Amino acid sequence: MAKIQGGWLRKRKYAAGITWLYCFQVTRASDGKRVENSKVIGLVSDFSDERAAWMEVGSLGLEKHLDNPIGPEPTVRDIAEHWRLHALRRKEGIIGKKALETADRDEHNLDRYVLPRWSDRLAMGIKPPEVEAWFEILATTPQWRGRPLKWGTIDKINSVMSQVYSHAQRRDLISPEMVYNPFRSPKFGGVRCKTQSNYEAKVVSPEQMVAILHELDKPETKLEWTLALVHAATALRPEECFALKWIDLNPANNQILVQRAWSKGRLTDGKTVGSMKPVAMHPALFDYLNDWRKESVYSKDSDWVFASVREKGRIPRSASTCGKKYLRPAAVKVGVISEDDNSRFGWHNLRHSLATFFGSNDVHPSVIQTMLRHSKQQTTARYIHPVNSSQLEAQGLYLDAIKIRGKRKTASGMRRPRVESRVGEGRSKPVTHSKEW
Repeated sequence: MAKIQGGWLRKRKYAAGITWLYCFQVTRASDGKRVENSKVIGLVSDFSDERAAWMEVGSLGLEKHLDNPIGPEPTVRDIAEHWRLHALRRKEGIIGKKALETADRDEHNLDRYVLPRWSDRLAMGIKPPEVEAWFEILATTPQWRGRPLKWGTIDKINSVMSQVYSHAQRRDLISPEMVYNPFRSPKFGGVRCKTQSNYEAKVVSPEQMVAILHELDKPETKLEWTLALVHAATALRPEECFALKWIDLNPANNQILVQRAWSKGRLTDGKTVGSMKPVAMHPALFDYLNDWRKESVYSKDSDWVFASVREKGRIPRSASTCGKKYLRPAAVKVGVISEDDNSRFGWHNLRHSLATFFGSNDVHPSVIQTMLRHSKQQTTARYIHPVNSSQLEAQGLYLDAIKIRGKRKTASGMRRPRVESRVGEGRSKPVTHSKEW
């Protein structure tokens, strides 16, 4: 079939049967040559004629893989698709490489929000106030499941658009002049966006963690009990914890090796290269893991530590399912969260909880940062939340310093510090008689 700019169809025989392929040309990064690439559409038996196959191409959105030349006045769609093809889904190299979960999220925001609104606009004709007004609409009118978007999500949309424009200027798709990039620094008149999320992670205290573990301490939930303990003691990310294999436990060096991640039913490379570092494993923690290994049906070195029995050990358990069915109900039962609380609560909260516990017990910030495997201390700081007991203790220190700890009732029934005057050095000074709490 003749090649066309919008791609072409081809039939090829595979083990499953004769298959329709959507073919197109792309520019090879290594040498700049135009080469053929293809995507599977489906079996010929499912799409009997070429027209049906082309309709499926449109339904699957396969045109986004086209790498057609871009003219002097590109649209937002032009530069966004170029970014998608050359930066978002690039599999080779280190520079600019994204974690699979991050790429999925960015692509979702691009397709669901950015392109439906801006795709046909000239890329160099968009002004920052237009984008800011759109952000306000996203934040105040129903968008997803009948609710406005949260500013944390809008900030991620802002990040996607900023990446698209930076890529376009880096590749000379649009003018490199700052005025043509609406997502330049707000200091120079670029788009402004609220970046601070209203979300505050629920923190589980050690006493509450004991109660949760007690609730899960049953023969039928030994796996979930061990899961909760490992998350609470190591601050592993859920996708890292569920991806552990028995061979990753290294008691000789008191380490758990983080070598892979499991997210949304598939293996991934993990969050970042820097995050794939060993975490500490106390001998007591190894003993508990070893107890679980003795009970698990899947105990070979190559088996998953938290294998799915339903899938006969082929894959790990589902983090979301385990969280919803076991961790959250246990947290509700012991009073960590209320039954009608619809906020997020899952395995990741235990990561926040360990960081907060360390922070309130004077563990050095660099130690906490290393344990959480963050590249920046600012990120670690967001995981350390003020806890009420620490606030009360700090307030008590201040009241001690100003000698006001005891309280007494006045004639009107109000409670106030008992203060008397003492003359000294030519002026009256308040003196407070303190009592123990």
